[in-house]
Amino acid sequence: MDILKELAKALGVNPVVVLIQMAGFWLLYFLLRNLLWKPVGDVIDGRAGDWKRSEGEIGAAKEKREALEADYSARMAVVERQAYEKLTGLVRTGIEERAARLVKAQEDASRSVGEAQAAIRGERDQALRDAGPQVEALSRDAAARALGARG
Repeated sequence: MDILKELAKALGVNPVVVLIQMAGFWLLYFLLRNLLWKPVGDVIDGRAGDWKRSEGEIGAAKEKREALEADYSARMAVVERQAYEKLTGLVRTGIEERAARLVKAQEDASRSVGEAQAAIRGERDQALRDAGPQVEALSRDAAARALGARG
């Protein structure tokens, strides 16, 4: 121990001062730990908990969004299929209506042509009947002239 005392005197170290400084260090350590580090640690832990909770809420919102997207996609597929079916039905109806109108137009045209041909035949027959006596008179005149020119 004497060696330590001599060494302490040679270095200028006072053991009482060292003990006071050690006690001050430990007092400062406990004060900082209780008044600064623990409250700061609690705040950090609280923030970490908030962060975890926020991550959980974000995950739940993401899952909900994905579920809504899937539901939206399914509904859009149904709407698109219904729209396609309606459009196909309208096109089919249009084609059928067009075909029916073409058949009706062809029937009307055939009927009109038949009526026109019948009217033409009737007028021709009437003209022939009306022209019959005139042709007969003209042929008699022509025959008389021809015979009169001979005789």
